[in-house]
Amino acid sequence: MRIADILYRIIPNQWFACLSKQYYKLLKKWHTQINENQFQELLETKLEIKKGDTVAVHSSVNKLNINFSVYNLLNILLEVVGDEGTLLFPNWHYTGRAEHYLKNPNSVFNVNNSPSMLGILSELARRHPKAYRSCHPTAAVCAIGKHAEVLLDSHHLDIYPCGKESPWYKMLKYNPKIVGIGEKVVSLSFIHCVEEVCYDQFPVKTLSDDLAEARVVLENGEEIIVKTRYGNGKVRKKDFVKFFKQHVSKQSCKMFQFKSMNFFTCNPALLFEEMLQLANKGITLYK
Repeated sequence: MRIADILYRIIPNQWFACLSKQYYKLLKKWHTQINENQFQELLETKLEIKKGDTVAVHSSVNKLNINFSVYNLLNILLEVVGDEGTLLFPNWHYTGRAEHYLKNPNSVFNVNNSPSMLGILSELARRHPKAYRSCHPTAAVCAIGKHAEVLLDSHHLDIYPCGKESPWYKMLKYNPKIVGIGEKVVSLSFIHCVEEVCYDQFPVKTLSDDLAEARVVLENGEEIIVKTRYGNGKVRKKDFVKFFKQHVSKQSCKMFQFKSMNFFTCNPALLFEEMLQLANKGITLYK
């Protein structure tokens, strides 16, 4: 187990966040920054992204050691998938737990104006002139590209944030990829698909029994009420990285470092089947 993983378990979150910030500052001094050409080569060779791909992107730009802007990073991603490709970014707009957000009577999700709280790359993607954003109040996703609208259009109709109408599940139709840029698999939203698509059969009840109602302001200014379930606060997760190393094949999900930067790449269709088989044996991410 890496020292960082041990510290994450034993020290308060705010202390760990401060240490982590300092750690990545030091790494940037130890390693030469990579340029746009090198980063594009990494996307195409290490992460195996190509023209026409549908790709979901998890990112932490602060943990990248690059010598170009985040605007250019987004443009490189768009160039790599091309006009026939589609990029998706998790794009929810609140901090903390979903149930706390949902139980606040003043909470409103404005599809047009509520900023993404999942990093600057996801926020820049939201602001892109060709971006769409799903209307789900706790698990919004934005997308740019050929399949963006069809992937997002029914997300708010599903009471399960990662259910059959979610972009995470609907994208399986397009032989997608999921990548982590400066991120570990702890950010992998797709793992909740098996839990929620197969909720009645899943061995752990990861969501509440309650159905919350949330206010959502659509792009045209109309306000609607969206019903959704939210996380079961009594359920605790295991060590994501350890779980993946022990139970998930490298064909399904591969993690690696490049100049001390974290990356991962997943085959969602294969990962879904593996997670389903594990769940049928009672092996899950939950304690």
